[in-house]
Amino acid sequence: MILNEGHSSQYLKDYHDKKIEMGLGIGNDLDNFLRWKRGQLNICLGHDNVGKTYFMEWYFLALATIHNLKFCLFMDENHQGKVMRDLIQMYTGKPFKDLTYREIKRAEVIVEQWFKFIDNKQRYTPNQLLEIFWGAECDNLLIDPFNALDTPFNYTENYRVLNELKLFTKQENKTIIINAHPSSASGRRGAVYPKDHYYGGHVMPPLKSDIEGGKPFSNKCDDFIVCHRLTSHPSLWSHTMIDVVKIKDTDTGGKCTFIDQPVSLDYNFGLGFTCGGIDVINRKLN
Repeated sequence: MILNEGHSSQYLKDYHDKKIEMGLGIGNDLDNFLRWKRGQLNICLGHDNVGKTYFMEWYFLALATIHNLKFCLFMDENHQGKVMRDLIQMYTGKPFKDLTYREIKRAEVIVEQWFKFIDNKQRYTPNQLLEIFWGAECDNLLIDPFNALDTPFNYTENYRVLNELKLFTKQENKTIIINAHPSSASGRRGAVYPKDHYYGGHVMPPLKSDIEGGKPFSNKCDDFIVCHRLTSHPSLWSHTMIDVVKIKDTDTGGKCTFIDQPVSLDYNFGLGFTCGGIDVINRKLN
């Protein structure tokens, strides 16, 4: 179908008048590089056990408490109860063991207004997952990880699935976030920082080209971040490093981080990350 003439007139006028809406921020340094935007297909890449899912829990909770966004989560590798425990602990700002049963229940009711979970005791085709997401009436769908989908995992099929996901985001104006692992080679002995580097001997973060399944993911996505942590470092193990390696639309906010200058997030004893000492969770419960 050919669009009518003048199809972009309003956008051109708004752009000229500096009325293009910026993506949503959360109130810390991450906003300089990453903004939440509606109708996008985004990727988060990271080695196993670096905390990709935990980062997403915190980032989603920040967006939920500040902007009232709602999330539908398909987490194949994480028990829903554990995720709820993390979210409640971050939301209340207290260690879970120090909460009373009443505080836990109150927080659970509030958190469940923002988060819905897809049963992970079965596998889903991409279309089945999209149908559930569509009916959940949420703003975001997390697929964690991509290789848990019931679909052939090869170059051609990955392109087909990503095209379907991308089309869904455009038609429904909802955002899909995919957590993904790198290929095996990115975690081998050759993929460590050189001895003369400040992080000498520790595993380096993967490049976006290291993602399982290859280039289709970086080609089709809007924004691409890399989540990394030096899990064996004696003092930095609790710091999560976020590299933003692709921003499709910088006019609406966001840009790539510089080499070796990731955004650093402090684990904050599991009470929700801090960045530059700033805790952005909007806690209405306290």
